[in-house]
Amino acid sequence: MTFSSCFSQVESDKEKTNSFKPKANIEQLEMEVNNGGFNQYFLNCGQNCFETLKALKKNNKPKTAKILESAISLINPKKLSNKILIEKLRNQEVEELYNEEISASLNKLDLEFYKYPDGNLTNNSEH
Repeated sequence: MTFSSCFSQVESDKEKTNSFKPKANIEQLEMEVNNGGFNQYFLNCGQNCFETLKALKKNNKPKTAKILESAISLINPKKLSNKILIEKLRNQEVEELYNEEISASLNKLDLEFYKYPDGNLTNNSEH
């Protein structure tokens, strides 16, 4: 999958410009984290993190949801609103992703994620 597959394209009646809407994608979360950790996930598809978090909870994956929540908290120490954080993720302006200390903490969460505490993630998931 490519970077653009992380976005859902939405057309506006007023404007013909491209805009993107976050979408839940548990499979994308799994693929990105397994390939390069949460750091890669946030760089490539982080704009979907809140929708994916909702999907994890809805699909009874509470331990994985908690790991994702922890990762989001690490990259959002200023407690920006979801909307602002999503915009910063889209524009790759989340400075915390380039912070060694935060990256080390994200790496620890990667290890928790790799244990699959909720079992198969894509069972009954909505994408």
